[in-house]
Amino acid sequence: MYTQQVNNMTKIHSAVLGATGVVGQYFLQLLRLHPYFELTAVCAGDARIGQPLRDVRPLTRDGIPEDFHHLRFSAMTAEALQRAGVRFVFSALPAGVAAEIEQQCAESGIHVFSNAGAFRMADDVPILIPEVNAPHLDLIHTQLKKRSGFIVTNANCTTTGLAMALQPISALGIKKVIIASYQAVSGAGYPGLSAMDIMGNVIPHIQGEEDKVIRECVKIFGHCDGTSIRPVAWEVYAHCVRVPTLIGHLISVHVELQEKGEAEKIEALFEQATAPKTTQGLPTAPDRPIILTGDVTRPQPDRDIHAGEPRRAAGMAVVVGKLQVRGPVVRFTTLSNNLIRGAAGGSVLNAE
Repeated sequence: MYTQQVNNMTKIHSAVLGATGVVGQYFLQLLRLHPYFELTAVCAGDARIGQPLRDVRPLTRDGIPEDFHHLRFSAMTAEALQRAGVRFVFSALPAGVAAEIEQQCAESGIHVFSNAGAFRMADDVPILIPEVNAPHLDLIHTQLKKRSGFIVTNANCTTTGLAMALQPISALGIKKVIIASYQAVSGAGYPGLSAMDIMGNVIPHIQGEEDKVIRECVKIFGHCDGTSIRPVAWEVYAHCVRVPTLIGHLISVHVELQEKGEAEKIEALFEQATAPKTTQGLPTAPDRPIILTGDVTRPQPDRDIHAGEPRRAAGMAVVVGKLQVRGPVVRFTTLSNNLIRGAAGGSVLNAE
């Protein structure tokens, strides 16, 4: 009932919640011909129920995959998803909408992989970035003692790029992190900001963003005892700015270590960053999750947002540049694709 046999592999029947939005449409693209997951249901607002997916307005360059044009929107309830045989849901919902339906799904035995922020700070829910904190998956066993399904979230799109770039030096003993992010308009969703507000302009405040970066970062690098997470004792300061680029969040990072750093050693840590065993061979995992460039003009959203190999992992790597080490201070810039690595692709990798 729950799976489909394809090329001798059993695919997991899955659904996308919020399939009409930008992130929802990226989920559709990443699930097309996926070797593990078979998309069998899509959901959005009640007004969409019964309508075919092909009628949805494309909000991304590649649009709605033709493979899914035949799908019709289901009611966004756990009961309807169970009738469709869904075992996994990928959530691209706003946090306020996600809270109720994601909880219902988990209580009904449907596993949730969410891009929404509704449960990120719950004690028993991991904010998972597999290359950074895979042991936090132990929390799903705690969840399964309470109900028959679990929730795994990915981080806020800004936090994701920051956390991945901090991973190579996290074991050196971080004392303080100060960042300034320059975030693409797509991070605000569709329709997002008015052109009159953002064209030829920058907006030095993104509601709630700075607090998300601070709280999520210390949780991601915190210690998991199997039932909850003790946040790491770093000082984290964030300033988040909206800029008139379409895709890609660029972050200027200033890290203060507990002790003086060695420039050659720290550079080697970034250059040698490879996929950990936890992600090796997974379809959406980049072979090199961090790409260090020596070009002082990089990374740039226009040139680097599709970093990541093999092909299915395009947009899943972060690019680090302008690396400088002076005493205990490490400075660099990092760029991540906020719609792939920071959103849909992050959740798909978590499910893999």
